[in-house]
Amino acid sequence: PTPLEARGGAGQPPAGNPPPGNPPVAGAPKPSNPNQALGQQLFDQCVRYVARGGQGVTRTNDFQIGLTAELDLDTTRHRGPMRLWWKAPDKYRQEMTTRGQSTTKILNNEFMWIIHPNGRVQRMHGTPDGASAVRQLKDDRERMADLAQFITLRSLAGPTVRFDFAGEKTGSGSYRGKWVKITRTAPGATRMHFWLAYDKNARGAYVAKYPGIIRVEGDARKGIPTEDFILKQWVDSPASQRSSFRYPREIEAFSINPGRPSVRFLRATVNTISINAGIPDARFKPPAARRR
Repeated sequence: PTPLEARGGAGQPPAGNPPPGNPPVAGAPKPSNPNQALGQQLFDQCVRYVARGGQGVTRTNDFQIGLTAELDLDTTRHRGPMRLWWKAPDKYRQEMTTRGQSTTKILNNEFMWIIHPNGRVQRMHGTPDGASAVRQLKDDRERMADLAQFITLRSLAGPTVRFDFAGEKTGSGSYRGKWVKITRTAPGATRMHFWLAYDKNARGAYVAKYPGIIRVEGDARKGIPTEDFILKQWVDSPASQRSSFRYPREIEAFSINPGRPSVRFLRATVNTISINAGIPDARFKPPAARRR
């Protein structure tokens, strides 16, 4: 059963909610449909909350995060520190440390290398056993790109994007909380659902805060699972960060396939984070020495 249950009012904005008073963050025309107008308003409020009252990051060019993580993927099991770097559009670096020994994986477009704890560099692309490793790291790269957007949010809005209000929800377990739900639809893009934490003002209108749960729909026909990202304990960004924003200190992620129990593939604490810090391209190249 779904961990999120409707609490009434789904699909209809409450009468106490006035139409949006501020223009959409992304500058899109105000929707005429009441559900879409309220959905856009809530998303814009969420962007401003995460941006600490600002307009948010228009475009995420690079993203770096340090975690203490439990990771369980098809070909990867890890417990301990992780550092991840992503740079648009196709660069990714993953560093995992276990008992003081670090293994690094680099994906630069279609090219992949593994740097072993002893410094040996192993090329994976174009090798008999490398295809599955490249495919897994591409999946990880896409999740990293998604996470960067989930935390900055504004790049998910735009003139052709629609946000539909879907009512109040409540959840239990990892999904516990009271939320307002909006659904994002965009041409040619995967549909997303956002469960937003909220307050109500003196008139009883919603005031959205941070995204507590984000669901990215999968495609069962292609074997792509639906994935839920649960973002908790939002705090202010480090003083050293160029721009000011809020980010989640705790992250959980679940994979959902029809007819099967959901599987948690990530539970992590965020230790460090930076956005648009200017990661050099050299970070996504292997050392030349001891390459095989």
